[in-house]
Amino acid sequence: MSRPTAPGLIATRRLPNLWDLAAIVVVFGALIGVAHVAAGTFLPIAAPRALAVSLDPARLPYYAVRTTLRMFAALAASLMFTFTYATAAAKSRRAALVLIPLLDILQSVPILGFLTFTVVFFMNLFPGQVMGLELAAVFAIFTSQAWNMAFSLYQSLRTLPGDLEEAARSFRLTGWQKFWRLEVPFAIPGLVWNTMMSMSGGWFFVVASEAITVGNHSWQLPGIGSYVALALERRDIAAVGWAILAMLVVILLYDQILFRPLVAWSDRFRFETTASAATPDPWLLRLFRRTEVLRRLGDAVGV
Repeated sequence: MSRPTAPGLIATRRLPNLWDLAAIVVVFGALIGVAHVAAGTFLPIAAPRALAVSLDPARLPYYAVRTTLRMFAALAASLMFTFTYATAAAKSRRAALVLIPLLDILQSVPILGFLTFTVVFFMNLFPGQVMGLELAAVFAIFTSQAWNMAFSLYQSLRTLPGDLEEAARSFRLTGWQKFWRLEVPFAIPGLVWNTMMSMSGGWFFVVASEAITVGNHSWQLPGIGSYVALALERRDIAAVGWAILAMLVVILLYDQILFRPLVAWSDRFRFETTASAATPDPWLLRLFRRTEVLRRLGDAVGV
């Protein structure tokens, strides 16, 4: 005879706990902070403090969030470009004859070469608005990320193992089903690692993207890059040190909060014929598993 389970115990397990409350407070606090910082991108250029940059270290957290938002906006655009461009090249040999050499050419163009005409283009889209400069900065960072990510996905799609191809035929998967159930999961580990590398490479172009000079016009978007540019212009070594510290903190935060959980998640899609090392288990995922709501969300996406 099966042992009856107390209904109250089941209900207690299903109710949100204190960890859920803490997670909700953190998530909504972060969203409110991001919304407050992002409001600066919708100001007119002539507005007071719209493009003002100060070497006061107390302003660095605000600048760090502005820079991080630009980098993640560029990363989102890079992912959309990657899935569109790389898939088109991998699925069509004729398209690949044009798209892959073009990607090589784009990869060899320096970032300042793009800034020369993209600033004018985006400024004409949003005349007199900070948004035009923001989009130009995001596009500049995009060019430091997208090409590498597109090559990664293209190579993964072109080197799909024969076993997976045979499985797709056996299950009679459509092209759409094969792409999302076999090809994309196979490409995820490499794409995640290349995304991390591209994000790191974007830091080399932050100064050029935030301190923009075209012809006789110069603009400095609030951010770590423009902070560094101003510190170098004034030869303020202490300010450079503060900027380096801020960058280290930002990199550490998004590595722990985003990329380590992503690497742990992508490890389950790794295609290997031999036993691999133990799957990483980041502290953030362990913390989220203590919550009820976030744990269910994680189970839904396979984390």
